[in-house]
Amino acid sequence: MPKNNESVANIGSMMKKFLLPVVIVAAAIGVMSVLVMNRPAPVTVPPAERITPVAVRQLQPEDKVFLVESQGTVEARTQTTLVAEVSGMVTEVSDRFVVGGFFREGDVLLTLDAADYEVGVQQARANLSTAESQLLLEEAQAEQAIRQWESVGRDRANAPPLALRTPYVEEARARVQFARADLARAERQLERTRIRAPYDGLVREKLVDIGQYVGAGTQLARTFAVDFAEIRLPLTDRDIAYLELPRPGASVRNSRSTTAASVASNEQGLYTSAQTDIPVILRASVGGRPYEWPGHIVRTDGVIDSSTRVYHAVAQVEDPYGLRGNGSRPVLAIGSFVNATLQGITARDIFSVPTSAVRNGNQVLVMDSEQRLRQREVNILRSDAEHVYIDRGLSAGDNVIVSPVPVPIEGMRVTPMDDVMTGATR
Repeated sequence: MPKNNESVANIGSMMKKFLLPVVIVAAAIGVMSVLVMNRPAPVTVPPAERITPVAVRQLQPEDKVFLVESQGTVEARTQTTLVAEVSGMVTEVSDRFVVGGFFREGDVLLTLDAADYEVGVQQARANLSTAESQLLLEEAQAEQAIRQWESVGRDRANAPPLALRTPYVEEARARVQFARADLARAERQLERTRIRAPYDGLVREKLVDIGQYVGAGTQLARTFAVDFAEIRLPLTDRDIAYLELPRPGASVRNSRSTTAASVASNEQGLYTSAQTDIPVILRASVGGRPYEWPGHIVRTDGVIDSSTRVYHAVAQVEDPYGLRGNGSRPVLAIGSFVNATLQGITARDIFSVPTSAVRNGNQVLVMDSEQRLRQREVNILRSDAEHVYIDRGLSAGDNVIVSPVPVPIEGMRVTPMDDVMTGATR
């Protein structure tokens, strides 16, 4: 019996050791279940909406004078090749008859040997005196013949012409007229031995000098006038849409009244019906310093260059050499290369935005009143290196986004950079 009791005690001890961990695990599971069932619900926090800082510019309509750039070479308006009209040896040369020499209209540049022409004038005068004397003699004889005819009671109206010596008087008069014409020709030939300047100008090329014999038709010099200079300015088809060019052969007027709608209307043709005076500013460097000369468009060629497919407008500059007392600017020498800025039409009520603000060729980004990003399609009237000029698609007061937006999404939140800086300061 003692052995049996000992066995039962051992079995009870072993069961206690086995059940104790089970009870502990079960109790832990129960406690965990109670804790899980009674835990509070988690708080759901919605993700914060992303706000992109942007730079904006509030738009206001403005009037814009469009400028057209071109370039060209300065040329003389009037160029002449002086030619000898008579033959002779060059006996005298003016001090102004040098390359680059200025002269005034009527100045004697060259003198040819005039001895033979002076003799010709004397002979013509002698012939005229002889003819006039012969005419006086014939008229006296004719008067005497008339008295003789009437002395016997005959009517002069019935007298034959030879009886009154009428043919001889007419011949003598014709000889006087011929002698006078011959004298005028001889005096002209004598005057042509002095080569005079046809206008105020400059000697471009000297072809003869003292002691040289020249014949009629010999080229003596090449000159050009200095009252005006001209520059042929090439213009593309796009350029002329912003200019009011005068029609070929038409004069210009000093009136300018144009709206933005003129651009569209002018694109239908090369020229406007109202011929306006287009101001031009010419720029060039002289002695390493930049200078400007004012001018204006005076005419157009009216043809298209077959090789370059451009039009040409002619700008004119008054007194390019400053001979009329204008010493405030340097000489605009013939042959100089100049850049030209032409004043074009004035567009009314347009909006100017930076070139960087335009996307996909015709879109801009705008911040609306709720600070949401909106995409707008616009009509670009014209653009240059820095700005784009828009006439449709925007309104006064619009806030155009001028800073880069990497991934613009319609309706996304944006905020002006000024607000961001203010918040950071606070």
